[in-house]
Amino acid sequence: MQKSIVKQDAGSWARIEQVTVKCSPQKAKIDDNLAFTVGFRLDGVVRRNFHQKFWEAAYDQHDGGLRMAFRVELRKSGVRLLAKPLKEEKFVRRAVFFWTRNPEIPHRVWMTVATEFETILYPKTEEEAREMMFNVTRSFELSASALGKGNHNLGASVSAKWGKHVFTERGEASGKSPSLKIQIA
Repeated sequence: MQKSIVKQDAGSWARIEQVTVKCSPQKAKIDDNLAFTVGFRLDGVVRRNFHQKFWEAAYDQHDGGLRMAFRVELRKSGVRLLAKPLKEEKFVRRAVFFWTRNPEIPHRVWMTVATEFETILYPKTEEEAREMMFNVTRSFELSASALGKGNHNLGASVSAKWGKHVFTERGEASGKSPSLKIQIA
């Protein structure tokens, strides 16, 4: 039996929320290293439709998984669009649907998440699977000397892309963090 999804315009399939950028330390000396953490979550129809009934429907139609391509950039705020980011990282996460005989899982089809760190994660619940797939935290290191002395405003730009599947249309979403002030002496 084929399950149907109500089609919506591309803008409503997903949105990136809760984009944050943190720096430690925020007041640094020129010879220090700065540790940045960028976090965000992908929400919307693509996240809501990511559940066991649709995994099973996808598996039955030979749609073996979901590939999410993410991009995270750390930039100086207020700099023109063509300026090179301070740090940029592109990575992929894959959900793979499989037939399971695990007695701990009460479903015929379940999924694993292959992360960008070549780690295979086995979620115990659907919500844990959504968090593994759609919640992102990335860490960067940058020397304070790369920024130079003075006050700096930094921000993060993030994006996600995915293809068409049984439970979602092709789409993409992007977002930006609020500005973060850093002082280097």
